[in-house]
Parts: sequence; structure tokens; C-alpha cells
Amino acid sequence: MSFNFNGREILTDSEGYLKNREDWSEELMNYMANQDSLKLTQEHILIIKAVKDYYEEYATTPAIRILIKYLKTSGHEDLASSIKLAVLFPDGAAKSAAKYAGLPKPVKCI
Repeated sequence: MSFNFNGREILTDSEGYLKNREDWSEELMNYMANQDSLKLTQEHILIIKAVKDYYEEYATTPAIRILIKYLKTSGHEDLASSIKLAVLFPDGAAKSAAKYAGLPKPVKCI
């Protein structure tokens, strides 16, 4: 699958995850979220950045429990709850944050 963005063809899998991490940009992140009817706030972006940081450190995307633990140890206790994450990302925090970060879908997400 693919879509056009700023004159470029962006390749995705069937669920909208980028095929090429090099295509990612903050502008594309916002575009993808808007396509999913989600307006990103600073809290969303902080979580997306945490997922990117986790990926850089561990070469995998975190499942929700791991994301919550990672947010706590990163000093973001205010965001580190399944309820808060569900409010911010109604389609699933771990998988949505990974998608908007240009990363693969977390392995343990359905």
C-alpha cells in the first residue's frame, strides 16, 4: 500500500506502518495522525518520542506494559498509566505511537 505525501510516494503495510523508516518526519507524523482523526498534542509527541528512544536503545518497539514502565523510568510518571495512554491513543498507545514514530508494529500487539 502507499499514499502520496509532499510529492513522494510513501510505502506502508496494510495497517499503515511505514515500510521505510527513512520516510519519517514530524510533518509526516502529524499527517498520518490527522488521517486517523487524531490531533497530536505535546503529550502525544512525548510518548511518540519515548517509543522512538526505546526503539533506538533496544531495536524493538515496546508493548504497552513495557511502554508504561519505560515512561516511569524516563521521568514521565504522569503519562505512565494504561488509562492515560488509552485516552490519548484510543486505537492503542503502543501500536499508534509506533506507527506515528515510523516504526514497526509492536510484536505483542494484535
